[in-house]
Amino acid sequence: MGTADLATKWAEEFFGVTGTASRLDGYRDKNFRIDGDGQKWVLKVLAEEVGPTTLALWVEASERLHKAGVRVPLPAPALNGNKWIEIPGIGGKRNLAWLTKWVDGEPVANLKDRPLGLNKDVGELVADVQSALQGWEHSALDRVFDWDLRQGEAVVEKNLSGIADPRDQRVIHETLAGVRESLSGISSCLRTGPIHGDVNDFNVLMNRNLPSLGLIDFEDLSWGWIVGDLAISAAYMVLNQKDPVEVLTSMAEGYHEKCPIEEEELAALWPLAKLRLCVSITMAAKEQALNPENTYISVSTRPGLEILRWALRIPDLKILEALRKACDFPTIKPKTDSSNKTLRERRNLTLGRNLSLSYDKPLHIVRGAGRYLFEKGGRGYLDAVNNVPHVGHSHPKVVEAVAHQMSRLNTNTRYLQEAPLAFAESLAATLPDPLSVVYLVNSGSEANELALRLARTHTRGTDWVVLDAAYHGNTGTLVDISPYKFNGRGGTGQPESTQVACLPDCYRGEWGIEDIDAGSKYAQDLDRCLHNIAKRDAQPAGFVSEAIPGCGGQVVLPPGYLKAAYEKARASGALCIADEVQVGFGRVGSHFWAFETQGVVPDIVTMGKPIGNGHPLGAVVTTPEIADSFSSGMEYFNTFGGNPVACAAGNTVLEVIREEGLQENALQTGTLLLEGLQKLAEKHTLLGDVRGLGLFLGAVCVKDQKTKEPAAEEASRLVEDLREDGILLSTDGPFHDVVKIKPPLVFEEDDALYLLEKLAARLA
Repeated sequence: MGTADLATKWAEEFFGVTGTASRLDGYRDKNFRIDGDGQKWVLKVLAEEVGPTTLALWVEASERLHKAGVRVPLPAPALNGNKWIEIPGIGGKRNLAWLTKWVDGEPVANLKDRPLGLNKDVGELVADVQSALQGWEHSALDRVFDWDLRQGEAVVEKNLSGIADPRDQRVIHETLAGVRESLSGISSCLRTGPIHGDVNDFNVLMNRNLPSLGLIDFEDLSWGWIVGDLAISAAYMVLNQKDPVEVLTSMAEGYHEKCPIEEEELAALWPLAKLRLCVSITMAAKEQALNPENTYISVSTRPGLEILRWALRIPDLKILEALRKACDFPTIKPKTDSSNKTLRERRNLTLGRNLSLSYDKPLHIVRGAGRYLFEKGGRGYLDAVNNVPHVGHSHPKVVEAVAHQMSRLNTNTRYLQEAPLAFAESLAATLPDPLSVVYLVNSGSEANELALRLARTHTRGTDWVVLDAAYHGNTGTLVDISPYKFNGRGGTGQPESTQVACLPDCYRGEWGIEDIDAGSKYAQDLDRCLHNIAKRDAQPAGFVSEAIPGCGGQVVLPPGYLKAAYEKARASGALCIADEVQVGFGRVGSHFWAFETQGVVPDIVTMGKPIGNGHPLGAVVTTPEIADSFSSGMEYFNTFGGNPVACAAGNTVLEVIREEGLQENALQTGTLLLEGLQKLAEKHTLLGDVRGLGLFLGAVCVKDQKTKEPAAEEASRLVEDLREDGILLSTDGPFHDVVKIKPPLVFEEDDALYLLEKLAARLA
């Protein structure tokens, strides 16, 4: 079935039409143009799942529109033969077919330059067709099928994994999260009725010799949201257009003049258009896999993804304001969000008051997907600061793994199980020898706490050497080795058992980055610390440091620093502990672990934050020798550490990093971003230094580039301004003057360029 010769035969045999058939584009049906006797027809051989009841619906719709006097060229059923017929298919199966008169015109999708007023005309066309359909009842209208936008969210979720490119899959995932929030609370208010369901840019025809547009294809007729008809049409009409908002508002204006839109429907118009594109792209991926030779199936995929990428950065409210203006609704008056105020009051009464909130106007975040966080109401924010959702917020593969394991088993490690072993083996395989023994815990703080216990047991030491401005966790012991806390506001000062080595900051420190011996010179300060420990007749247990101090201000250690520092620490009998809680798992780009950039191998490595993509999980990895020292008879047990659900999350994070090339992305995107920041620093005196590795970057704000006086207020203002632009950042450092950039590793080069663009505008 499906050849032009067979179509020629069928047209004559079943419909009495003599002519020559040629193949037309189609989604799943086989479409043919029949030319003969000075007339033209379209023969549609329908997919096997289309039955006579559904086909009768399409035929009756065509007849209804003609009888209603809709002055639009439409495909009318041929009257010189059968309305439809059953024809033999492949392998003994049978297919329905119907013949309609040809509608002259060029698909709007093929027009290089759209005539003035075309978009408004399409809006009017949708209104005319819909008006003619209202009040019509047919048993086949209320069918369940994937193109019904009321099923759209479930359809996208069902088919999302069929998209091959993880970047494209991410765009759909992010868009769907925003759409869900935008539609929550209003979808139940939308009117329903019979709709055409597919007034797209290939089904709308323009004939310059006729005063009105033509419309073909009734195959998506159904009962649905009335405003969905306009949304579906708009979804395709905005593709490949320079000004999508102008297209959308012109269509809405034309439609509204003939079919008044209710306010709730207008608010749903753009979210529904985005939802339709998500449905279209995911459905196309599914169908294309089944019919790889039919390129028409994916004709809207690439431009659809481009418009969705663009839309992620445009607040729905901004587009709604333009739509309201086009339809002559009053401007939305800004109103105070009382729910945010109520949440803050409840928070102050119930939660500890020293729990901080970000931003002058705290965000009420209700969803996260990929690179974006969505506040109540649906506005999306490009997340450039949350390094916990390492492979993207709510990554579908991680979510699926956690849900699947949770449905089967979630218990402790006192039973033989595959999940903890598989994760521990995969994790250990990323580390250099002899780091091979894994302890699984619940957080980075718990990992660091256990690391201190391991070091004390192995060395019999009591004292610690840490870097100035360091932060290693929120337990009492860890606060005691965190100068960022004990020397900060509310701190009680340096404990006797902790020695603080100078921060090797080549920007504000004694030796600059141009000094090739800066690393070894800064490391000499460990001699002072170790000497102080010896003076009080104590034994050092460990030297604890990050390879890129985060709370120190994203400081990149000078070459050779850790090598020299480790040598001094080990010579005194201390262990070397690498805190990779923030900077591990490929974030630095060039290496999987940040300590590798310094050419060292620690005795103990601690992990947390990104390890489970937000699921409570942490790990400590050490050597067999140290692990043996710890196995002194006292059992180590952790109720939740190593539970199979957490391990499913951790193992999947490792898989996604590898499968999606996220370490490589961190290197490429981070390099682009760092170079862009350096260029901005050359133009704007507020930026005194930019530094970092991969996607762990910082921009130091100063009042004067010569004196390097910290500009904490200005740094905070930049963060607040960029929040207004839809980009989330934060500040850090001992002086709170460093704008820190540490996004999920799915942050792309285009995101980096966008961030640089907005930052440049705010600096100017």
